[in-house]
Amino acid sequence: MGAPKQKWTAEEEQALKAGVVKHGVGKWRTILKDPEFSSVLYLRSNVDLKDKWRNLSVMANGWSSREKSRLSVRRVHQVPRQDENSMAITAVAPSDEEIVDVKPLQVSRDMVHIPGPKRSNLSLDKLIMEAITCLKENGGSNKTAIAAFIEDQYWALPGLKSMLSAKLKFLTASGKLIKVNRKYRIAPIAAYSDRRRNSSVLYLEGRQKASMKIDRDETNILTRSQIDLELEKIRSMTPQEAAAFAARAVAEAEAAIAEAEEAAKEAEAAEADAEAAQAFADATTKSAKGRKSPKRIHA
Repeated sequence: MGAPKQKWTAEEEQALKAGVVKHGVGKWRTILKDPEFSSVLYLRSNVDLKDKWRNLSVMANGWSSREKSRLSVRRVHQVPRQDENSMAITAVAPSDEEIVDVKPLQVSRDMVHIPGPKRSNLSLDKLIMEAITCLKENGGSNKTAIAAFIEDQYWALPGLKSMLSAKLKFLTASGKLIKVNRKYRIAPIAAYSDRRRNSSVLYLEGRQKASMKIDRDETNILTRSQIDLELEKIRSMTPQEAAAFAARAVAEAEAAIAEAEEAAKEAEAAEADAEAAQAFADATTKSAKGRKSPKRIHA
């Protein structure tokens, strides 16, 4: 049995960090059995190692005592190489409601750096689809699970939570995802294809109608003689005929206004989607640049 109340020495902490680098988080028994570390950690149990590692992660990330109880190490993240004398492991909090950015925990100054995969060119749409596909949860995956998967497999982007919420709403509205009880699952291909095709047809029809309306308006420029002839017709109308003529003119004007408003809404929606995509691309670029030069935090 270990001695959990005995204060940890610097040599034991160093051995624990090196063991995590070699075997991974959660492999406490393997670390204790490793001859490289067993001579230093012989007074410790697997529970001691787990508790100490959690405390190191909490101190490195600056968590409060209230948040401390909710923290657990989820995965060892690989960080791009900066030099040959640095190695970082990231701790992630699997909260059900919050997505938090965490800082790298300095493990050892004499360990070899393992470069991570370069996947910054993936769009948020593809990351969401990949997360739902890989999680394979019954009834779909909620927003927290999707965000945790993205952070585990790639890295935590600034503003990921707000961008993820907006993108999930967009994918649901466009028919790519189906939302039931706050869970998202991928829509059947046939249903999404039909919906997308119908939307495209309606959009093209609207554009064609607007174009035809503009062409018609441009070609229906009356001459002075034609205007005089129309005025003569109006003067010769009975009150009932004049009222009907005015009603038709008002209806045509209202239809033209409605078409213009619909075209404006479509343009605004396209612009909003383009801005969201640009914001995600900018955030991804900044995150990638930031990870090329990670700050060292000594334990």
